[in-house]
Amino acid sequence: MCEIIFSRIFLGFPVLLLWMAGGPTHASFPLELNPPTVVVRYGDSVSVNCNTSSTDHEGMGWEATFGGTGLEQDVNVVTWTVDDLTDWTIEPKCYITLNDGKQSSKVLPVILYKTPDSVSISVLRHSGPMVEGTEYQLQCDIQNIAPQQNLVVKWYKGNELLDNVTYSNVSKTPVDVSPTLMISPSRDDDGAQYSCRAELDLGPEGQQPHPTVTSEPLNITVHYAPEFLPGNDTVEVSAGSDVSLDCSAEGNPPPELRWTNNTAEGNANETTVGHLRTLYISRVTANATYNCTVTNRLGSITKQIHVLVDVPPQQHPTMFSTAPSTPGTMTTLPATVKQKVNTFPLELNPPRVVVRYGDSVSVNCSTSSTDHEGMGWEATLGGTGLEQDVNVVTWTVDDLTDWTIEPKCYITLNDGKQSSKVLPVILYKTPDSVSISVLRHSGPMVEGTEYQLQCDIQNIAPQQNLVVKWYKGNELLDNVTYSNVSKTPVNVSATLMIIPSRDDDGAQYRCRAELDLGPEGQQPHPTVTSEPLNITVHYKPCINASRLPVRIPVFRGYPEELVCEAEGYPQPRIQWLYDPSKPVSQAGGNLTVFEAGFYNCTATNDVGTSFIVVEVVLNEDYLPLIAGFVAFMVVVISVIFVFIYSIYYKNNKMGRYSLKKAKLSSTPNSNVAQNGGRDTPFPMTKLSQPNIYF
Repeated sequence: MCEIIFSRIFLGFPVLLLWMAGGPTHASFPLELNPPTVVVRYGDSVSVNCNTSSTDHEGMGWEATFGGTGLEQDVNVVTWTVDDLTDWTIEPKCYITLNDGKQSSKVLPVILYKTPDSVSISVLRHSGPMVEGTEYQLQCDIQNIAPQQNLVVKWYKGNELLDNVTYSNVSKTPVDVSPTLMISPSRDDDGAQYSCRAELDLGPEGQQPHPTVTSEPLNITVHYAPEFLPGNDTVEVSAGSDVSLDCSAEGNPPPELRWTNNTAEGNANETTVGHLRTLYISRVTANATYNCTVTNRLGSITKQIHVLVDVPPQQHPTMFSTAPSTPGTMTTLPATVKQKVNTFPLELNPPRVVVRYGDSVSVNCSTSSTDHEGMGWEATLGGTGLEQDVNVVTWTVDDLTDWTIEPKCYITLNDGKQSSKVLPVILYKTPDSVSISVLRHSGPMVEGTEYQLQCDIQNIAPQQNLVVKWYKGNELLDNVTYSNVSKTPVNVSATLMIIPSRDDDGAQYRCRAELDLGPEGQQPHPTVTSEPLNITVHYKPCINASRLPVRIPVFRGYPEELVCEAEGYPQPRIQWLYDPSKPVSQAGGNLTVFEAGFYNCTATNDVGTSFIVVEVVLNEDYLPLIAGFVAFMVVVISVIFVFIYSIYYKNNKMGRYSLKKAKLSSTPNSNVAQNGGRDTPFPMTKLSQPNIYF
């Protein structure tokens, strides 16, 4: 029973101690920083005062990787000063230690910035002149700038602001940034200058105006297909007069011009003046139509100019020749007579074809009309010519390789009129290769930093049917489609911005080029996928605060082990900082302490540094006193217990007897002492308590 009592008291002792000590209380004392926030250029000096109005303290100081002061006594102001600030992750902390050992602190926000080493602009995966209507990607390379979250990238065309790019990811250390801008230049942009500007918006405490570095301008040349300038399509002249026809066009490169005519009379001379092309005709006697064709490497266009001769009234009956025309000639009607165009049904089967580059193709063209001279196919490959007495003609190509082919089925009527129908052809080619890479970076990535992945797709067509899909593992991240039309094969480079976290370490990124060719195309869609890109993510240390609280009580005479564990990649290095005069024992990340004080655990790797300051406070050990008291109480209780037990034993287990007036009796009874079963009894009389004698 005594043992049970003692054990209950002993086990309840820790609870008693906690109740006696109570929980930690933190008083808040005013600490004022002047200035409250600092913005410092990398390598410049900085100085900040920390003051307090409190007088109830042992001292105050600054704690920092650079410029720390230690505890200064009998002061109300301490100054943090660094002549050459180069620590990107510095977090200076002003603290005050009270007379009872408690501490209050305030962290100084520091923005350490650096303007970029260089800013340049370029066109990704392209050199030379651009083509009107084609999409291009401009890239602004900004080298070694910090902090990224304060960066604003501005795009300009001349003095016109095109776009602003800001960043949400936080990176205190310098990074390389490469934002992009998609443009689709027009002919009006020929000779335009593009530039990009890196600007650090550091808030009201920062430099005004904002620190800025601008790239050299990028001059672009835009090529475009020919286009006719406004002009007359019909010219009226008197018979026998001279006339000049104007066919003015513009294009880049400057287009070449060719005049053709089958029925005109008179002498025609071509004259070129810059982009103005004029055809001079002398002594015009008959109506005629002239074809003006202008061509450069991007296209060819043709327009007709009609020459109408004003014939005196007596000559009207002979204005139209009834002689049969020779094959290949053009018949031109007076402007007062309008041609009647009849449309006849032509059916294509299939009505649309999707063909892989180099494969064969076959399409039937049929009509229900019988009033025709014949029908046929007109095409750069597989044309049939005019076939008579048929209602079906077939266009066939064994090896289709013409990217711009436009087969046309036509029917020629008995009166010479013609109707036609164009066959839509999609000629496609899967890419020669698809690869993924990280732009302007190699090696491990850093958590929280922005990176640009690039998917290079080589020699694919048509671009307007391309869909680029980005994956992380099996998770679809993004779809990229293209609006610009290009029938011929092109190289395409899609990009994806990522900000990896520690959970992405070992992740695999892929990109997939897919041709969505519509319902007539191959199902499933033709697809080529890149090899996976495996990424390694480095991240700064994170100290396990659950194993290392900021305040730890110890008892006098008993050592306490401080366990500092940190997670990071690469594996962080653990270092303890403390007063060298204090007795400690260190093993790895663990520190055994014997005295009160402040102990700084710092975890460092190539990415950054983290630290926790542990306050060890000394508590008195009441255990010996309580143990002595408990032992004394056990002794007292034991003595009392023995005394009470002895009295109880005497009263209930022992009696007193007298041998006076003893009588012999042959009958045993309770008042006779028996002699071992013998026949000689000894009569005895039980005495009352008062009759007991000593």
